[in-house]
Amino acid sequence: MSQNRGILFAIVNSIAIILIPLCIIVSILYVLLTTPLFYTTILKRIDIVGTFVKVKNLEITQSIQKEIDNKVGLASYVLTYQAAKKQYEEAKKAYDIINKTEEYEKLQKQLDEIKNLSYSDVKQAFPNKQSFENNQKAELAKIQSQIESIEEYRNRYKADIAAAKEKLEEIEDTFEEAQDEYTEKQEEANEIIQKHQNMFASKLNDDLDVLKPVITDIIHEKLIDDNIVPLIQKYITFFTSYNTIKSEYILELTDTSNPMYPKRVTQILLPDITIRLWANENGVKKHILSDILVEEIKKTPNLKNRTFLIAVFTFADTAIAEFMGSSYLKKARLWFDNGVIYKHNIVLSGDTADTVITIIKIFSYGIYFVYATVILVILYMLFIIFSSTDKIKKFLWLKRVLM
Repeated sequence: MSQNRGILFAIVNSIAIILIPLCIIVSILYVLLTTPLFYTTILKRIDIVGTFVKVKNLEITQSIQKEIDNKVGLASYVLTYQAAKKQYEEAKKAYDIINKTEEYEKLQKQLDEIKNLSYSDVKQAFPNKQSFENNQKAELAKIQSQIESIEEYRNRYKADIAAAKEKLEEIEDTFEEAQDEYTEKQEEANEIIQKHQNMFASKLNDDLDVLKPVITDIIHEKLIDDNIVPLIQKYITFFTSYNTIKSEYILELTDTSNPMYPKRVTQILLPDITIRLWANENGVKKHILSDILVEEIKKTPNLKNRTFLIAVFTFADTAIAEFMGSSYLKKARLWFDNGVIYKHNIVLSGDTADTVITIIKIFSYGIYFVYATVILVILYMLFIIFSSTDKIKKFLWLKRVLM
């Protein structure tokens, strides 16, 4: 009987050591995904100001490149210069081979070195001065003979060498011309780069770096905590309430465009997205940009373009500024009006709707999986506690499964 209990104990623990940790991980993941704190933590870790500065720098770089391409055409000159340089190097290499330039210059160098060598420099290598002089004469004669051999070769192939030299000189002229044009265009490009570096937008990035801590605090507190968190909570509630929303927000239609093969089409209406750029401070309604941020800009030291920044953000909620904002937000299919970013009537259809509904069902019924995991852990602990196995084995199995 005790042997059967031992086998049962081992089987249960073997299953538990795989099943319980897996269930706990899935449950933790479910809790994280259905908690606003998880998403706000991610949002607050995003370096919004730093990203903006990088984007602006990229825009400036692209603007510089575009102006250089349009006004200077540097890229084509680079290609011309590189092609001419390659052609020149190949022609010079061919000439040096047929002219034996490298060998000749090497021998001339050796000849000069040996001529300038004195006995006092190398007397330890020779028994006496006479021996050194004899050796020096022999080496000079040997090298001179090799030089004369090359000169004879050059004289014999004078016509071929002259033709190679003439070709090299022609290519060298073309290369120098391309090099001069390329250098000139580089100077023009550098002038454009310098102009952009002195532009206001470039200097503005320095101010944004100074304002980074201030803007980050305002974004975290006034925008994320006060405006985005409620939106996240609304969507979490929506995605975990399938039984509540299915009759009002999910619609089953029949596509009869082809009467022979009618097709079921699902639609789902998602909650409106509304993010307000307004905050309530001591009962006073203030715009996050034109009021709160401007107040901080006025107090922040070491700003090069304070007046401009104040002007920009003071009129951030005017019709002109909102129109400018809308031009960017429309790319994300969002609208901006009277200090409110919004998107209404979000309807998904077809496969996209089916996928979203499946996700909603998983999140809606996932809470029961969490409850089941808690019950499973409790039952396992009770099984361990009331089993007849000795205490040390009980503790070891609990530690393996739960830690």
